[in-house]
Amino acid sequence: MRFDVVVIGGGHAGIEAANASASMGAATAMITMDLAAIGRMSCNPAIGGVAKGQLVRDLDALGGLMGLVADKAGIQFRMLNASKGPAVWGPRAQMDMEAYAECMQFHLRRLPLLTLIPGELEGLKPLLGGGYALALKSGQSLETKALVITSGTFLGAVMYTGLTATPGGRIGEPAAAELARNLRDLGIKTRRLKTGTPARLAADSIDYSQVEEQAGDTFPFPFSFRTERPLANSAVCWLTHTHAETHEILREGFDQSPMYTGVIQGIGPRYCPSIEDKVTRFADKTSHHLFLEPEGLNNGRIYVNGFSSSLPADVQDRALRTIQGLRDCRVLRYGYAVEYDSVDATQLHPTYAVRHMPGLYFAGQVNGTSGYEEAAGQGLMAGINAALWIKGAEPFILDRSESYIGVMTDDLIRTHLDEPYRMFTSRSEYRLHLRQDNAEERLLAKGYALSLIDADTLKKFASRQEKMTRLGKDLEARKAKPAEVEALIVGVGSSPLSESVSAMQLLRRPHIELQPLLDALAMTNPLSRLESLSFTARERYRGFSERQEREIARSTRLAHLKIPPEFDFAAAKALSNEARNKLSQYRPLTVGEAQNLPGITPADISALLMYLNQNAEVTA
Repeated sequence: MRFDVVVIGGGHAGIEAANASASMGAATAMITMDLAAIGRMSCNPAIGGVAKGQLVRDLDALGGLMGLVADKAGIQFRMLNASKGPAVWGPRAQMDMEAYAECMQFHLRRLPLLTLIPGELEGLKPLLGGGYALALKSGQSLETKALVITSGTFLGAVMYTGLTATPGGRIGEPAAAELARNLRDLGIKTRRLKTGTPARLAADSIDYSQVEEQAGDTFPFPFSFRTERPLANSAVCWLTHTHAETHEILREGFDQSPMYTGVIQGIGPRYCPSIEDKVTRFADKTSHHLFLEPEGLNNGRIYVNGFSSSLPADVQDRALRTIQGLRDCRVLRYGYAVEYDSVDATQLHPTYAVRHMPGLYFAGQVNGTSGYEEAAGQGLMAGINAALWIKGAEPFILDRSESYIGVMTDDLIRTHLDEPYRMFTSRSEYRLHLRQDNAEERLLAKGYALSLIDADTLKKFASRQEKMTRLGKDLEARKAKPAEVEALIVGVGSSPLSESVSAMQLLRRPHIELQPLLDALAMTNPLSRLESLSFTARERYRGFSERQEREIARSTRLAHLKIPPEFDFAAAKALSNEARNKLSQYRPLTVGEAQNLPGITPADISALLMYLNQNAEVTA
């Protein structure tokens, strides 16, 4: 069987890669061990959060599936950081895990150019004329022009509960041992990382009178701008905490911990530590928050967020029973750690293609990231670029100034990670510009150009933008008299007016919101809640945004200059020895990519530009 693109893996990266390439017209196959596991949420039952929610909104504006499916399968929705400025707002939602996976599978099965194949890759060999020959354990053989590997935490994976080790990347699912061997044979550099998951409890074994309820938002915002139905908050979460007795029991088990006895060599995520790490690193703290999160409406399982552990089952059990509300808990599955191989992403172009192996792409946790959202963003980019590559089209690369996906991509390919990468708003120097409320403004036209967004959707967006433009003109023209807005201004603690000012000037003040202002001026609001949020944020940050946009324009003019694939860096003697070696090794596609490589100085970039200009090989 021959395909244009083959995707290995059915996790979030694989789903977005397969959806993108098939939707762009490439004959695509997804190979995964168990078709029923496609879209399975292997760890926490939630999508989004601060920065992660921004990633989902970026994905959605480009035509990805995650936000749309999260709105359908969500059972509790919250906007995190809502008390702060809109630049750091982050949508998050609890999922019904079974419904989420079913919905993802439904979407993929509707794609006419996508073939789902159950199986495990046993052999991988580059073909002389380009492309790859694949052999499955079943004996089936395939050929593909482009290969996207999204193997998650399954490469050479071993699971640990205490000192008991079991091959596998997830409970009940085997490790991708043969794939790990194949990649080593191809010269792909890997390193060992570690992740983990907490215990799951029976929902009916918890004393909810002893824990604090956390409800969803009264009027939740959707992830996807394509979601038109109201969202339902059908579930609640709960808050509890550990205490000194819990920590003492955990410490007693450290001599049986694979982390503290040196059995696990891989480094875990610093910002999502195991409970053992928390007790050790924050020894002065006598308590740590735990969040009890339902994994669905009817499956009876509770995820203990904050209690990830690889300690023996009996130690976990005793420690859990010291926690308020969990004295009589029934453990359905104990926590465990997974140690696995990940690819050194500095081997990749910003297209997620391996620099020395055209047509081979890696995306997701296999690249050393943590989280569904980071994986999905990489999968989308790899799928898009695989489809473009087989057509001979220009690659699709997002700049740091355009999206959080661009920030993540740039960070991954130029940083030697020593721990799993997680997205934070602080990683972006343009976070005032990269808000969750303006993802469509930044990216929807790009999604349309890639055939991932349809014309009707683009037309609806244009209509919404026209409404915002008209309202902006109305607010600029409307003069607010001091008496009209006195109650509103005094109510939020803002400075009183001495003379009439435009309504827009008032909206740009902190704490003055659009709807109360329109009400005070007897003006009609033509915008939806999400449109109102975007409109207000855009106007409030306008001065900062315009300054950032000028900075972005200056840097992107340089960054987007292309370097010919055949350029001989070794012959460019004005470059430093380190620069010649690094540039020859990494083969950057653009000057922007070159300047982000470790060891490349501004002087090297100046010399590179001189050579490119001399040879008249610079193209915008």
